[in-house]
Amino acid sequence: MANNAANKNLLIANGRELIGQLDWPGGGGAKWHPYSLQDSRAVLHPQLQTLSAIATSIPDYLAPRSEITACLDLHPAYLAKSYFPAGVLRDAGIGVLGSRAAIIVPRKVKRGEPAQEETASIFVSGTAHDFTALDGFLMRDDVEATKHEQLRRVENARPHFVQDRMRIRPNSKWPDFFHATLHADQADKDILDAFREAVRRYNGKISDRGYRFVPGLAFLAFEMPSDNLAQLAQFSRLRVIRSVPELRTDWEGAGEISRAVKPVAIAVPDVPAINDRLRVAVFDGGIGNSFPGYARELAAPGLQPSSPAEQLHGQHVTSALLFGALDRKKPALERPYCNVDHVRVLPTEQTPDQALDVLDRIIGQLQAARAAGSPYRFANISLGPVATFFDDDVHEWTSRLDVEFSDGAALCTVAVGNNGELPDDLRRIQPPGDSVNVFAIGSANSQGKRWNRAPYSACGPGRSPGYVKPDVLVFGGSAEEPLAVYSPAAAQLVGVGGTSYASPLCLRTAIGVDVLSAGAFSSIALQALAINSAEFSTRSHDRGEVGWGRVPLLPDDLLYTPADVVRVVYQGQTRPGFPQKAVIPIPAGLPATLRLKIGATFCYRAPIDPSHSVNYTKAGLWVRCYKAPKNSLNIFGQGMYKSEAKLRRDSQRWDAVLHSSGSAEAGELTDPYFHINYQVRDESEAVRPQDANPMPYALVVTIQAPGVDDLLARVQAAYPVLNTVELQTQVRI
Repeated sequence: MANNAANKNLLIANGRELIGQLDWPGGGGAKWHPYSLQDSRAVLHPQLQTLSAIATSIPDYLAPRSEITACLDLHPAYLAKSYFPAGVLRDAGIGVLGSRAAIIVPRKVKRGEPAQEETASIFVSGTAHDFTALDGFLMRDDVEATKHEQLRRVENARPHFVQDRMRIRPNSKWPDFFHATLHADQADKDILDAFREAVRRYNGKISDRGYRFVPGLAFLAFEMPSDNLAQLAQFSRLRVIRSVPELRTDWEGAGEISRAVKPVAIAVPDVPAINDRLRVAVFDGGIGNSFPGYARELAAPGLQPSSPAEQLHGQHVTSALLFGALDRKKPALERPYCNVDHVRVLPTEQTPDQALDVLDRIIGQLQAARAAGSPYRFANISLGPVATFFDDDVHEWTSRLDVEFSDGAALCTVAVGNNGELPDDLRRIQPPGDSVNVFAIGSANSQGKRWNRAPYSACGPGRSPGYVKPDVLVFGGSAEEPLAVYSPAAAQLVGVGGTSYASPLCLRTAIGVDVLSAGAFSSIALQALAINSAEFSTRSHDRGEVGWGRVPLLPDDLLYTPADVVRVVYQGQTRPGFPQKAVIPIPAGLPATLRLKIGATFCYRAPIDPSHSVNYTKAGLWVRCYKAPKNSLNIFGQGMYKSEAKLRRDSQRWDAVLHSSGSAEAGELTDPYFHINYQVRDESEAVRPQDANPMPYALVVTIQAPGVDDLLARVQAAYPVLNTVELQTQVRI
């Protein structure tokens, strides 16, 4: 491990000393409303009558509680959570089940001609009586004005059509096996039992695995003749039916790269890991006793032995985490930063439940470690389901892992998949790479200065929130430049390639920073540091392919910056209704015309609403940068009050990661700062600030003053409270 301290600046670790409270400014003008009450009555009255008629005619066995599910499409002007028509729906007896994104052409727009726009489609449940009551609120003149005002926000009220519930893969390995997502919780026994009976009615069989739950949704695998599926899809609480997911086996296509490196014998260190108390898990195909003293294999009781291919994959993934990418010319294994629990989740039986069984094993181990009082601080998952990406619904893998990692206690890296050479949407990231609370890693094709996405590495975008995916790339090998790792099976260096190896390499970099800094940074801050340090060129790289950029392999490249650059880590906690001010430490005395570049990365973990894919995260940050009081610097968009639709297109506000940069002349910067405001929502509705939990976040700011080689000294002289991170130099090799 090289020490890169010469002529470089060590990062400042206590930026939290520059965080203070701030008053929230007024803003926003009068709201534009597209439709009058008469406009809405003309459209919604016949639609609500149709919904009432459908609820009257549907068979009881397809409609527990005599309720149907309908979709209310909001006009795009009402995407913000404060415009959610909750009150009038509640008063009519109509329940809100969830939401998803929808593309509509609104009847009226503020400027120009109507065109396709993204909006929120709200899933609601109600009886014929409930929809008649809602229609009564619409048509009567003697109801509160607020009810009419809320109904004017609705563009359309329509049935949840069968064709909108079907997500069937034509080339499925198991064409008669399916995976259902229901709008139901564990307490909704009548709905869960009714769906079981409906499956049996149409000659289906429920998987022995049974139901799995996240807030607002239930998942169930079942077998059924595919010809009967459209009839079952009429079940009122059914959100979506997919082909049952298959398990990704990334190692199947790795032969070409694996053979591209001449094997070289190499010796394994015989000293303990630098921090053998750190809790790190790898979920993969097994290692046996391949890394004595550094890694142990854990497996569920009764799990059959893994195949040679599965174990080889597990060994190489674990080797990448322990020893990193090796120099083929001077191969040597460094002392690992930590020990590893390799949790063997393979093999899985060649049955339709295989990908779901693997997920259960991962979740089970995470929960068991937490229950035992020794939760994992770091984890890596280099496998997952084969799943065609749909923007409007999340996968069981995605939502369950987002719930597990929503507290921010652990940093989990996941491989986004090796399907990048497939056409069109088939090359997009695979679950759980679309999760917002994990770190989704793609693969770069080279360690050199000229790099890009490895051809096999899956592409973005993700959904919103989480639009920028993969989060980052890390060198993971290519046919032209294989990744060299230690193979314990051969006791020598071998060449590999895949996002499976980029992912643990990224985690290794974060662990290295954690170990060298003696745990100075939260898992959230480590992710923010990695993103802030990533290389990206607008000329050479496509954000949809490389995410925020390529993360360096060496921890020192996160800890140190060039002499004319200062990096500051802020670790704070924010509450709704209490905006914060994070001061950007610009020293006085810089040449007035010197143009400074300011880069910033915000990162946090978000509790989620799985049933509301259009409003998936419950927490968000509004951030604005000021170069002087009342004088904004365009880093995170044009301002705080752009429309919700615009914010979605920019992937801001509700994303768990914000990353951008801007520039200004030194003479323009007078006490610059970031204005940070924490927003919360629950089931897409606004939440009272007093009912919300505080949210930890990390902010990493990079200040570049070209040619000012004493920038760190100037910053610390101007802000004496700031200290560089204390490194555990005794552990360096």
